[in-house]
Amino acid sequence: MSKLPCYMKAWANIQHSPQDPEIIKINNLEDRLGQLSGKIYKIRELITRFEVCHFKYQRHIKIIIESIVDLEPKVNTKKIGINHIQYGEAVLNKDTTGKSLIGLQYVWALKKWLNDSSINGIPDQYNKILGNKIHNWLGDKNPDKIRLVGLLLARLTGDWKSYENFQHVGKYKDIEFQACRMDICHYAFPQNLDLLLKGIGQMKAVEEKRFEGCGSFNTEIKAYLEEKFLSLNNTLKSLQSKYEINKNDFIRIWLFACLAKTIKENIKIIVPIHLL
Repeated sequence: MSKLPCYMKAWANIQHSPQDPEIIKINNLEDRLGQLSGKIYKIRELITRFEVCHFKYQRHIKIIIESIVDLEPKVNTKKIGINHIQYGEAVLNKDTTGKSLIGLQYVWALKKWLNDSSINGIPDQYNKILGNKIHNWLGDKNPDKIRLVGLLLARLTGDWKSYENFQHVGKYKDIEFQACRMDICHYAFPQNLDLLLKGIGQMKAVEEKRFEGCGSFNTEIKAYLEEKFLSLNNTLKSLQSKYEINKNDFIRIWLFACLAKTIKENIKIIVPIHLL
């Protein structure tokens, strides 16, 4: 298996069977490559970190492909996600997408609804209109509602100790499941969060066909990724048809196959990956 950071398994971002013949073939190819440089494993890590539901999915695919072509990671994996709100309000000075500010506005409003003592005054960027909406959506407090809001806050802010504590301690497992699939990086944020908050207020999960959580995709994303998958398959055919294939070519074949498999399993493509 790939020598990724200890907390990360190579195929962590897809669902697959250990007997999957394509996974077995790709892993066997990696084994035949022997020891690889650290920068190659960083490219593999970029593939493992790819999320179809991320609002920057197109940019991430482009970076990964460029990294494989040049066999040089185009981004520092240690800097991935450094502007997420789990790192606190300091990220507002660095984030250029506006997602972090919107995310923190929700966090502040939820903490205000909870009367969380960790809020020292009201931040200047607090959105009063949004805060009033959230207060109305959530309505009056009760123990289950407070727990679910606490779980949601823990998920949004990366408070993993509280996240574990708030799970599996009561009913409303369906709402809990949806709260656990929420993130500010999702392409449907904040619309899906609004739906969830209304659901918590009514103590009723969002209809599954309307809810879009982590790992989801829409028709636009699916069409784009299907096209990329077919392009990757053509690249694999081309690389494997070369008269002489050197080690760098084999490394590219392995990495392109890893990316193709990741895309395939995320959006359920039935076309086989072209591997000899």
